[in-house]
Amino acid sequence: MDPMDTFISLSVGLTGFKREALAPDDSTNMTPVYLATFRDRVSKGEADSILAWYQSIDNKLTGNPPNREERVVELLFANKPEFEFPCRQLLFLWYAGAWPTVIDTPAATHGQTFSEVISADSYIQGLVWRVMQSHPMGSTTYHYGYWANPPPPLSAYLENPV
Repeated sequence: MDPMDTFISLSVGLTGFKREALAPDDSTNMTPVYLATFRDRVSKGEADSILAWYQSIDNKLTGNPPNREERVVELLFANKPEFEFPCRQLLFLWYAGAWPTVIDTPAATHGQTFSEVISADSYIQGLVWRVMQSHPMGSTTYHYGYWANPPPPLSAYLENPV
């Protein structure tokens, strides 16, 4: 599996969204941007180490159990708990379209999280909007008057069967 496929598989396991939702075959695909951001923002080489460990665990998992990606993520954290924090940052990136930075100092700001939006597209494509069955301010794919009809089921937003 190439690094992009491994990254998508890891992201499926972290977010709970299907592959088609995270890496669509259209211009809304944020996956290459998120992979580059993950590699740039996580300490030198650690993102690739996470992907390599994920791939090695996936290769060892026999059969094709349901929720395979989630199971591999569980095994990844069981074997390498130090990978949990960067994966939590990646999860934040997928949902918010922003990279989080946690202040780890004894000062009053200890534990505060600051985030930097990667781009307007990443903000618009954040998974949080799907989960909320909403859309970001100033951007929508809905037609005028959509609010007059009952909302579609949650699965229509999540692109996952509920």
